[in-house]
Amino acid sequence: MDQAEASAHVQFVYDVAAGHVVFVNDAYEPVLHGQQAQVNEELPALLAHLHPDDRHYLAHYWKLWVRGQMPDEVEIRLLRPEQPEQTLCLTPHFYRTAEGQALVAGSLRDISAAKRYQENADTFNTRKNATLEILSHDVSGAFVMVQQIAEFLREEVQAPADSRVLEMLRVLEATSRSSVKMIRDLVNIEFLASANTDLKRDRVEVGAVLRAPLEELQRGQALLGHRFAYSLPAEPVYAALDVNKMTQVLTNLISNAIKFTPDGGQVTVAVEPCPNGIRVQVRDTGIGIPAHLQPHLFERFTPARRPGLRGEQTTGLGLMLCKTIVEWHQGTISVASTEGQGSTFTVEIPHAEAVASSVGAGRKAAL
Repeated sequence: MDQAEASAHVQFVYDVAAGHVVFVNDAYEPVLHGQQAQVNEELPALLAHLHPDDRHYLAHYWKLWVRGQMPDEVEIRLLRPEQPEQTLCLTPHFYRTAEGQALVAGSLRDISAAKRYQENADTFNTRKNATLEILSHDVSGAFVMVQQIAEFLREEVQAPADSRVLEMLRVLEATSRSSVKMIRDLVNIEFLASANTDLKRDRVEVGAVLRAPLEELQRGQALLGHRFAYSLPAEPVYAALDVNKMTQVLTNLISNAIKFTPDGGQVTVAVEPCPNGIRVQVRDTGIGIPAHLQPHLFERFTPARRPGLRGEQTTGLGLMLCKTIVEWHQGTISVASTEGQGSTFTVEIPHAEAVASSVGAGRKAAL
């Protein structure tokens, strides 16, 4: 108990049958702002401060906890009037004494500052990824046009024998082509590098974390003259996500939709609850995918890869990586497409409670 008393984190033991706390250390006062000697009297008020969206979540895990089946860690949030949201990481334990007495114990550490830092980093990354995609289509599209004009002029212009016009047009064409390749290689490298990092899932409100990249993409596509729209759930829906990787999946699917949708077409993203979790659908009114290619879309270096309508090249890895990342989240990805009518890619991710908890566990992509 001496080590528990000295800890900067809240350490506690709760007697399930008696319904009261039998031990709590000194950290209870600075971390949870209560009186150590009055912990049992204050417990109902403390539970009342739970974030409304976390009450069902914690109740679900409490049933597992009292049976000794609790996962490694769970994050919960507290809301107090006129105070910032507090995020706590609970590391649970379960004991049964020789007399059969069931005791639940645990450690609560305040991770509010770390969560705010992570949220800011995720916001920066998602905006960066969306901006890269917009620049890729905008700037590379301009270079493609210059390249095509140079090709046309080189074929049509009748220049004198001693003129350098044709040579200059060849240089302009080659420079434009290499510039397009450089821009798209940069975007592809960024996506591959992001996918090949440790997986870190957090329980997040899906609509809240996807709103920023979708807004960024909508603004960018409006500037480019593309029709892009999105919808988010009316009520909070939670899933255990690596936010950066899932926004990369979303951005990649949107990028593909734009590649194969002619000017004047429509790209739409719908984020909505489904019976077992959350569903994200990316729909376009583009050229569609031939039926014989659809079974191969998610293969490594897929034979289904095609250049985009504006000359965009592909590595043949993007959809394979999307599938890998979605499956790491215990989700599924599928496609429905008809040539000449467009395509719909559907991603489904289970609710946070349905995911076998592995908070902090890492995975790496096998590229």
